[in-house]
Amino acid sequence: MANNKWKDYLLKSGLPLEYEVLDFLDSKKCISSFEYSYLRPDENLIENEFSFDIDSSYIKDHHFFKLLIECKYRDSSTNWLFLPGEYGGPSELSHTAFLHPCDHFTKTTKFPYRHPELPPIAKPCLKGIELTSDGQNPKTITQAVNQLSYAMAEMIVDDMVHQIEELLATSEVIFYNVPIIVTTANLFRIKENTTIEKIKETENLLDIATKEDCLVLQTKIGKDLQRHNRKLFSEFINERGEEILNKKLKSFNDDIGFVCEVISSNYCPESILVIQHTPDNKAFEKLFELFDDVVSPSKPTHKYLNDEMQRLKELLGKVDKLKPKMK
Repeated sequence: MANNKWKDYLLKSGLPLEYEVLDFLDSKKCISSFEYSYLRPDENLIENEFSFDIDSSYIKDHHFFKLLIECKYRDSSTNWLFLPGEYGGPSELSHTAFLHPCDHFTKTTKFPYRHPELPPIAKPCLKGIELTSDGQNPKTITQAVNQLSYAMAEMIVDDMVHQIEELLATSEVIFYNVPIIVTTANLFRIKENTTIEKIKETENLLDIATKEDCLVLQTKIGKDLQRHNRKLFSEFINERGEEILNKKLKSFNDDIGFVCEVISSNYCPESILVIQHTPDNKAFEKLFELFDDVVSPSKPTHKYLNDEMQRLKELLGKVDKLKPKMK
C-alpha cells in the first residue's frame, strides 16, 4: 500500500489553503502577496518579527479595501464553537465593524453607512474554542486573532500617511482594514440561552448551536495590544508633528492624540471576520458583495437602507412624542 501521509503533511502545512484563497482573490482582481511581516515584542518584551499569511487589496473608485488574512487548515472533523454576541447593545458593535474604515484625514469623502447601516453578512459572536477528535485547543483561535490584531495599528498609520501626503494623488481615499481568519474547520455559533444542563443532555451539536459559513468575532483589546497600538500611534504623532496633524485632521475630534487613543483602545481591531473555506467560496462572495455595496449599493441594499431610514425616523418620532412639551 502506498504511503499517502505526504498528503496529510502537505494539507496541514496550510500551503494549499493559502493558494486557493489567493486564487480566489486573483479572480476578484485583487492585488495580493503571501505573508505580511511586522515587528512587535514577544512575551519577553523582545521585539521579534511576526506575520500573517496573505496581504491583499481590493480597489474600487476611492475605496481601498485591505484584507489581512490568516489561514488555518483543519481536517473535516474539527469544529470551532463561538459564544453568541449581539449587534448594538452596550458594545455598540455595528454590522460592518470588521471593515475598520479609515477616513480621518479625508477632507470630504467619508464612510457613509454608519446610520443607517448596511445589512449584516454574518452573525456576531464572542470568544471561541477549537474542538478536535483529541480534545479542545484553546490557543488556535487566540493565536490567529493576535497575528492579525497586532498588525492593525501599523496598517492604520500607513493609511493616514497616504491621506496626509496624498500618495494616491488625492486625500479622498477611504482605506478599510479587514482582518480575516480563513479556516477549513466547521464553524458553529452556540444558541442564545444554552445552559450547561442542556449541553449535558444533548447528543447532537446542532441542538445547541447553529452551523455558519461566516461569523463576526468581536474582539477585546487587552493591555498589551493597547500598549503596542499606543506606541505606534505615538511614534506617528511625534514624527509628523501634533500641530500639523491637527490642522489636517477631519475626524470625530479635532485632537489627533485623542483620536489615536480612541482607536488604540477600541477600534484596533474592533472585530474580525471568521470565514469557513469552501470550494464555492460562498462566504467570501458575500464579503465582496458587501465591498461592492459600499462603493455602489445594489437595489436590494438600497431598499434595505431606505427601510432602515424610515424605521429610524419613526423611532425618533415616537421619542419626540414622549418628551415633555415646552410651556
